[in-house]
Amino acid sequence: MNRRDRENRNDCRAGAWKLFALVALVASWLGCGRGDNPSVANLNSTNVRGGQIQSVTPGTNRVGSTSNILSEVEMASLRARPDVVEDGFIRPGFDKLSAFKYELYEFYSETNAGRAMLASHDTIPPEIKAYDGKQVIVTGYILPMRTRRGVVTEFLLLRDQGTCCFGVQAQINHFMRVNFPPGIKPGDPVPWKVSGTIRVGEMYVQGYLTGIYQLDAESVIEMPHGEAASK
Repeated sequence: MNRRDRENRNDCRAGAWKLFALVALVASWLGCGRGDNPSVANLNSTNVRGGQIQSVTPGTNRVGSTSNILSEVEMASLRARPDVVEDGFIRPGFDKLSAFKYELYEFYSETNAGRAMLASHDTIPPEIKAYDGKQVIVTGYILPMRTRRGVVTEFLLLRDQGTCCFGVQAQINHFMRVNFPPGIKPGDPVPWKVSGTIRVGEMYVQGYLTGIYQLDAESVIEMPHGEAASK
């Protein structure tokens, strides 16, 4: 293996770690991999608020950025793109759902026992907030969060798998939390088509910002190999 190949491999590994760093942080707050343990807190009490997040102290550690990938004009053009409607469900696509700047930073307060919390000075654009309560279809990759009787009933739906070597660091608008009580048994790492009612707004668990998208799924279908997940 020559030097350039080694550098490319290292860049690929770094890209994967960037994508999953934020997802892993959120997963730790939500209780990734939970089973039927009755002692685990019920996440149905999660509050959803649509206003701008206010920090407790000035942020110093920014987490991720989209500004070096798409310009504001390009993102606005994506958000203005007409949606495809399939069987009464809107198909916004992750490319549209992630077409806005929502940079996070870590901060600490005396009430969180030294654990870093996340906040943002950005807001969710009106075109995206308009999806709140709508029936949508979104495709992506599954990261299991909770299992029950051998099936996955809660998961994160990811925009991609983090295999892009030179992509941007993961953003909080690159994934959504999905509830699907009937459960699924994930197979190969291929895209899944998820349909249901979406909730859009800053979501908190025990005071921690854990996401801005949640989907109460009606259907979860594995897609054929090779189909894109971002649109």
